[in-house]
Amino acid sequence: MACVQTHPWLGCGRTVNPAATRYHAVCCAMRRNLLILLFVLGPLFASFPINAQNPSAVSTPTTPKPQATPDLPPPVPAAGDPLYAPVVNSRGPQSLHERFIDYAIITVGPRTLFVTSVYAAIRMADPPAAYPRDWRRGASAFGRNYGNALAARTSLETGRFLTAALLHEDFRYRLSTSKNPLVRSFHALAFTFIDKSDSEHNRIAFANLVGAGASGFVGNLYLPAGFNDLSHAETRIAIALGGFAAQNLLREFIPDLLKATHKWHTPFPRIPLPEWWVKVPAH
Repeated sequence: MACVQTHPWLGCGRTVNPAATRYHAVCCAMRRNLLILLFVLGPLFASFPINAQNPSAVSTPTTPKPQATPDLPPPVPAAGDPLYAPVVNSRGPQSLHERFIDYAIITVGPRTLFVTSVYAAIRMADPPAAYPRDWRRGASAFGRNYGNALAARTSLETGRFLTAALLHEDFRYRLSTSKNPLVRSFHALAFTFIDKSDSEHNRIAFANLVGAGASGFVGNLYLPAGFNDLSHAETRIAIALGGFAAQNLLREFIPDLLKATHKWHTPFPRIPLPEWWVKVPAH
């Protein structure tokens, strides 16, 4: 039975369904529990050794038999993009200049701008029911959704870059040395919470945690009422952490995907845009 009461999303004096209120409370509790679980699992992953490749000069997603896959171009730059994690391509720690170049490529390069526009279009095609009209229809709505996606990406990568530079952390992905798909998958997931220091020691991935937090809370500054609260920020943080894991998995299994598509003579799916003003490192 509906009743008239104050609701944090709808304001005072609006009709609120108690069942809907209880459902919202359960969802908030589940999101908080998920975040707590993620932050607890991170330190636990630190107790497991991460066996990663330590490249001599270049570590790129290529097949183990060069003669079977000649002249295969890399699908993405070593700096990464919105779909693939950045990967180590040389020995030794990165200089601040190298970190900044990678940050620029993945933050405002054409691949990021393209994927952001796709996200905005999908968001407008199926917007949340509670979105106001100026976030749902028209060119101005597309601009708002595009700006929201770009702000989240910029905040995420800026938080990552600054934290890694200050703490001498290297969050670039290292491919697993195992041949077992389950072990490789666990390695990719663990690398979301445990990365490397500049001295090649395992450490908690503070850069990922700070980046995900920045990405989650930046929307509270401008998103419409009902989407700028703590529960939605927590959801965005969980999505950002899940995104890191997905990027690691794609980067880990790229050699297998390239080998399969080459064997089947099918084109490998790529973001149809050239590399930005920085050349991809020689492979």
